Amino acid sequence: MDRGSASWWDWRLFGLWVLVNGAAFVVIPVLAILLEHLASAATHDLVHDQRALAVLIIAAVGAGTQGVILGRWQWRLLHRRVPALRRRRWVVATLVPAFFVWLAVISPDAVDILARGGDTLAAFGNGIIQALVLGPLIGLSQATALRGHTSRWAWWLAANVVTYLSGAALYELGSWLQHVLSLPGRIPAFFPVVAIAIHGAFALWVTAPAAITPSDPALSQTHVKREPAR
Repeated sequence: MDRGSASWWDWRLFGLWVLVNGAAFVVIPVLAILLEHLASAATHDLVHDQRALAVLIIAAVGAGTQGVILGRWQWRLLHRRVPALRRRRWVVATLVPAFFVWLAVISPDAVDILARGGDTLAAFGNGIIQALVLGPLIGLSQATALRGHTSRWAWWLAANVVTYLSGAALYELGSWLQHVLSLPGRIPAFFPVVAIAIHGAFALWVTAPAAITPSDPALSQTHVKREPAR
């Protein structure tokens, strides 16, 4: 095996992964806010009169935005190393578990904040932060999507578990620093972003050229094209 095929680290791809996932902290909450404001009156009526329906709607909006936007962005980067990975498969593998995370953990808290007249930006912002670091469920689904494309597909679940644990620890660190140093209220929410770098390193290792499954149709076609004529 040549040295090039064994190499797994790519600074450019790593930087793009951190940038794309970090951008989700800004883009997805802003889009959720816009959608919430477009239906402001209806949303606030539902929050007070039909809480269960409000929870379901917010979960659908949050998870749908996360699955379509973040899922597509991640796929564009993964597709560079795993050409046979289908976009729809990856987006669905991101959207479905994200919906259950939003429905069970994030949306109920967001509805309670909105019912009290709290900060909508904080509600959706904290929601996407939790969704990004609540990795085990999403990681299991995405790992299944990678199965058959890389021999290290199961490590994607480990990557999300490590990201979740490190993200939770960093959040607690941010909360402690906020208390000790009297930092602004929203500062702790941004500490888990550092965990994305850990996930980026895992992403490069899982999709290393040496780990790509030889039976991958796209990879096989590439080898056939490069094979010299006899």
